[in-house]
Amino acid sequence: MKIKIPFYFILFITLSLTAQETIIIPDIGLEECLIDLDIDSNGLNGNILVSDAKYVVNLNIDDPITNKLLPNVHSKIRNLTGLESFPNLKRLDCFGNNITKIDLSKSTSITFLNCSENKIKTLDLSKNNKLVYVSCDSNNLQTLILGDNPNLESVYASYNKLTNLDVSGCPKLETLDASGNKINTIVVSSDKLNTIPEAWYKDEKTVYNTTNSAILKPTVTKVAPIVTPKKAVVIPVKTHSEEFKQKVIAEFESEVLNEAYLQNIKNKLIKTYNLKPDEIESWIKKYNKRINY
Repeated sequence: MKIKIPFYFILFITLSLTAQETIIIPDIGLEECLIDLDIDSNGLNGNILVSDAKYVVNLNIDDPITNKLLPNVHSKIRNLTGLESFPNLKRLDCFGNNITKIDLSKSTSITFLNCSENKIKTLDLSKNNKLVYVSCDSNNLQTLILGDNPNLESVYASYNKLTNLDVSGCPKLETLDASGNKINTIVVSSDKLNTIPEAWYKDEKTVYNTTNSAILKPTVTKVAPIVTPKKAVVIPVKTHSEEFKQKVIAEFESEVLNEAYLQNIKNKLIKTYNLKPDEIESWIKKYNKRINY
């Protein structure tokens, strides 16, 4: 005896399946992270439901080997494809993986990015004009494009392979670490040229200018070379203001992602601001609070 299935029932099932739109997640490690974080509700199948992705605001997928939030992930992430379709993503922590590229051109809501200790060669953030904080230390960066980022306050790009850097479109930039690169000129706005912030750090041979001197053609005639005067090195004074102390601790707390990374951040801040270990410890106790961007 044949059983007839009502047409409307079939139509309902078809529409329900169609309505479950998905985002492709090609990297197994990334999807395993999303499952461990209770974000991916439809299992390990190479995609995530759009209805799941839209609720993701903060995403911590740091080194899965040491990340206590990811007990069932045992390999590092290589590919972040799919995250660009998370419509409300504001904070992305993905340091300590094997990521080679990041496309955030569609992630217009993102304000915080920590992708340090990966293998990224090019990072284009020119479309992310809500960014406040970027840490991309210890990659293979040959190109870092910041563009016009009116809200950007902190950029950490040390120990890469950069040969130039343009921060002229970042009027609020107060913290910059571009040391450990091969940069000839850091391009700044004319307003910043004579008022370089105290917390900007670069290599000794790097200069600040309003144009990139590396692209200027040398003249053929034999004339004495024009020597760009070096900026005097600003040595932080021992007496720090309350505002400065709180700013240092704010940067410390915004990067505290797990216990394994805690000491590295302390050491980095001690080096960056020429502090003593007991100074930062006392400040942590006094100003300790969680910072969210």
